[in-house]
Amino acid sequence: MPKIKSKSKLRTALLKLQQEKLIRDKRINNNIRDNRNHTGNNIIGRNTSKAKHNKGNDKNVKILRPRPPPYKQGESILLVGEGNFSFACSLAEHILTTGETITATSYDNEELVYEKYEDARENIKILREYGATVLFEIDGTLLEKYKVLKGKRFDKIIFNFPHVGMGIKDKDRNILANQKLLQGFFSSSSKFLKSSVLHPAEDVADGEIHVTMKTGPPYDEWNIRKIAKSTGILVIKETIPFLVDQFPGYQHRRTLGFKDGMSKCGNEEKGGGGRFSNTGN
Repeated sequence: MPKIKSKSKLRTALLKLQQEKLIRDKRINNNIRDNRNHTGNNIIGRNTSKAKHNKGNDKNVKILRPRPPPYKQGESILLVGEGNFSFACSLAEHILTTGETITATSYDNEELVYEKYEDARENIKILREYGATVLFEIDGTLLEKYKVLKGKRFDKIIFNFPHVGMGIKDKDRNILANQKLLQGFFSSSSKFLKSSVLHPAEDVADGEIHVTMKTGPPYDEWNIRKIAKSTGILVIKETIPFLVDQFPGYQHRRTLGFKDGMSKCGNEEKGGGGRFSNTGN
């Protein structure tokens, strides 16, 4: 009889361990699925050496605490294609606690920005109070033509949710138009990145380009990695989740504009996920 009781206890303990393993596996799978559903930030840099890739493992998956935003005080930052300037404003107010190292630009003229984005005026006012440089009518694919940017190099160049905003309904033409936008942006912006190789006496570290994108069709078909590599000087360093909660006050806006009561509120238009890409120089 004692032996039977011992076997019963062993069976019970074994079942308990199996249940605990199932729970752990379920949590790991949920974490993986959650990471895939976040918007992502692709970090791109200069191709000065062979990129090192760390293979993930279960220990990394179990880490629930997110990384802090990849921006530090003292870094010079250029923002391209700003809409309502809420991201730049969040950087100045909450991340860097200053705007003196921020240059925020818009493709539109100032009057059109205020017309398209009702909250832009207040954000720009705050940015200027923090000492940021705010520029209008800046084409992110032709940065080298502007005297105000001549001779400048940046630690980070950011382009959040790039889109031509032309309302092209044909899928293939839409994809091609946005691929041309990215190609032009990478080609132009790479000239404004800091480089410890090209300027060893002045630049301690290499700069990065950060491109935030949605995932899923048609965005995956833009092939941002291929476009970055096609420049011959840029490589994708890594892709990390874009966590909007880390940027208080940030409100994603479509290229076409935003009207209260007519457009989707908050960050609903951002969609279910994307990649935050850092393109390094």
